[in-house]
Amino acid sequence: MEYLDTLSPVGRLIPADGRERLEVKIWEALADGLLDAGVLALLENTWSGRTPEQRSQAWIQRQLDKVHAALAEMARMLDDKPFCAGKQFSLADVAIGTALGWLEFRFPHIHWRETYPQLAEFQDKLMERPSFADTVPKA
Repeated sequence: MEYLDTLSPVGRLIPADGRERLEVKIWEALADGLLDAGVLALLENTWSGRTPEQRSQAWIQRQLDKVHAALAEMARMLDDKPFCAGKQFSLADVAIGTALGWLEFRFPHIHWRETYPQLAEFQDKLMERPSFADTVPKA
């Protein structure tokens, strides 16, 4: 992503340096952490290399606890800001929007929208963008 961002002659998704760049990278890491934990929970629960008896519910719950911790931190950091980092759309927004969309698709039983309405509002705003709306996975 960083390489592709350097090729664009217009609006950059990652600030060049300083505090704004750090803030974007923190958001990106938070989204990556949510996805890493979510994928681990999903694989433990569905991987055909394990029988249902071999699957560890404690492991799955530990990963889901990380997902919930990430959601809580996202909500705290976002508060009522229009964008995750800075005053314009950035990689931070792409990362969080993608993570929330994946979570909603793969874990519909996690009702994060009710617990974190500011994240739900943020996600709904992102879904108005064609780049997000056109890439919603089909079941």
